[in-house]
Amino acid sequence: MLLTRVVRVLASAVLVAVPLAVPGASPAAPAATVSAAAQASTRTSLPVWLAPVGAHVENPTNPLAGRRWGVYEGPQDQVWRPFTTATGRKREALAVIAERPRTKWYGAFVPDHRIRTTVTDYVASAQDGNPETLAQMAVFRMKPWEGEACRRPTTPAEAASYRAWITELAAGIGSAHTLVVMQPDGPFLLCAPDRAAKSELLTWATQTLSALPNTSVYIDAGAADWCENGTAQESFRCAEILKLSGIQYARGFALDSTHYAGPVENIDRGSEILALLEADGYGEKHFIVDTAKSGRPTLWRDMVPATKRDLKDNARTCRIRAMKRCVTLGIPPTPRPADPQWGLPPEQRAVAARSVDGFVWFGRPWLYNQADPFVARRALDMVRTTPWTATGPR
Repeated sequence: MLLTRVVRVLASAVLVAVPLAVPGASPAAPAATVSAAAQASTRTSLPVWLAPVGAHVENPTNPLAGRRWGVYEGPQDQVWRPFTTATGRKREALAVIAERPRTKWYGAFVPDHRIRTTVTDYVASAQDGNPETLAQMAVFRMKPWEGEACRRPTTPAEAASYRAWITELAAGIGSAHTLVVMQPDGPFLLCAPDRAAKSELLTWATQTLSALPNTSVYIDAGAADWCENGTAQESFRCAEILKLSGIQYARGFALDSTHYAGPVENIDRGSEILALLEADGYGEKHFIVDTAKSGRPTLWRDMVPATKRDLKDNARTCRIRAMKRCVTLGIPPTPRPADPQWGLPPEQRAVAARSVDGFVWFGRPWLYNQADPFVARRALDMVRTTPWTATGPR
């Protein structure tokens, strides 16, 4: 960590002439207007967790560009303690995950009366003394959710608690520069018997968080291969999730929070969703794609669980780089998804430059069932077999 901190300091010193923020800018505005020369200098040098990286010229309002992405260092992250207690090669390997910016998930497991201080502490650590640094979190607070959401409605007490929790969360975020993924596993909204009531709550939450001065909200819309349970996966179903969740207030949407499809497939899905939203009068939106677990892109139906007793949420890890139908780390976090080192085909690269604000690690394949606890063997397998370094392919 000492070396990492030294590099961070040096990176800040080298790039100090690049303006990082415009006071009073709206959350949809870029953190700065980065010159073409500055963009060129950062494009192939330090990764975004060490130095700010400029936006693509096709996407000048990208709120994730022009600032460093913070790395949380503390007990709220399941990876951090195993990393800090490891030594030697194991520590070096775990650093590939622990020292990269990741999205922290918050839900009902943090009580209403504690979410404000919990988030304040998280943001302070991630920013590490620099208020221009980006912090990331996912709001997984709706109850019931996932399969239970298909069987019973939200009670009045749960709805009241949800509003109190979101209000406290917003207070904890305040003016911090923040990326928020709203309600991962969004397709479960479509099976809810009280869809209208949940829609009202989610829309209110999206509006509340989007109203913060420096917060950019991306609503979970599913994945390239998941727009609704048990149906053909048409893009209009993904778009419906967004319309029911307040997309008019959000910066955009998020794809692939818990599935394993690759960036190409998700960019194709995202492009179709964008067209549907624009046709319905929602204007220009943007999206982010999870790449934490797409080093070996695999459709959900084809993924192999770790054991016969496991769910696909606990997919088997890749043991060798040539292995298929397994999970390993994908493209590192970046607000420049169209840069040539990521190898996108021309069509998807053009969409990424214009409409994708970033490849973001908001999935968590190093956790059991992508939830809890941390599993060191999974992490070490994925670090060893990922086809990507911090700046491009191996």
